[in-house]
Amino acid sequence: MAGVAVLEGRDIDHMAMAAIEAEITSIHAAGGEVARREREAAAEAERNRIAGLREKLRRIDADRLDAAEKAEKAAKDLCSSLRLWIAFNTDAARIVRALKGGGAGLLDSGETELRISHMLGSTLKPLFGNRRKLGQISFFTVLDRYAGSWRRLERDATDNEIQSVLKGTDA
Repeated sequence: MAGVAVLEGRDIDHMAMAAIEAEITSIHAAGGEVARREREAAAEAERNRIAGLREKLRRIDADRLDAAEKAEKAAKDLCSSLRLWIAFNTDAARIVRALKGGGAGLLDSGETELRISHMLGSTLKPLFGNRRKLGQISFFTVLDRYAGSWRRLERDATDNEIQSVLKGTDA
């Protein structure tokens, strides 16, 4: 612009030119400041997002460890109860055989364990779905007839053997 003014013989207003250049520099600086503030805001938002995720992970970590502890206790309680169930059925089978002279197969530990495995599979089915596996544990057959009250299922399966002896004649 100054070159055109010189060629045309006009006076150059250096003060106005400096003011315009200063304004242009300010506009560029303002644009840079806007970009810097946007980057800073984005970085702050990212730091907040990461802090939120870390806090969520801390809560989830505590919750998952609590769930593992509860599952362990439940599994140990289940193991104790199953051990008693099998032992009681074994004793009942021995007594039925002694009183009846045989025919207590449904109370034997093998049959009891088979029923228990079906009941466990039926109970755990919502956890593993149609995969029929939970990690290394395979559930080959999950039968709907084993869904429901384990007490009722066990009574229905073994009641005939026990009741026939309980209703029998005294020797």
